[in-house]
Amino acid sequence: MFERLRWLSTLDLALLLTDYVTIALGLAIGYIAYRGYRNNRHTPMLFVAVGFVLLMGVPGVLGVLYFALPGGQTVLAVLTQASEVAGMCSILYGLWVDPE
Repeated sequence: MFERLRWLSTLDLALLLTDYVTIALGLAIGYIAYRGYRNNRHTPMLFVAVGFVLLMGVPGVLGVLYFALPGGQTVLAVLTQASEVAGMCSILYGLWVDPE
């Protein structure tokens, strides 16, 4: 199932693991932003929360799919880029819009 991991060097594997630490931190920030939205009902915080999930969470899931599923590298790369762009736009909108 994870045949591609077998060919990674120790450094590559360490870099892969640090990517998932980064993803976990991004999702934690997204969760905190969501709690801020839930507590105060400020819609911009919801956009920030969704943005962090799109920016960090979706590419992380797609990264696991890359190692779990054969082929489809181009499709996963396009989906990752689209998710990252949508996440950045959502965060930008959340920071830009007037909260009232």
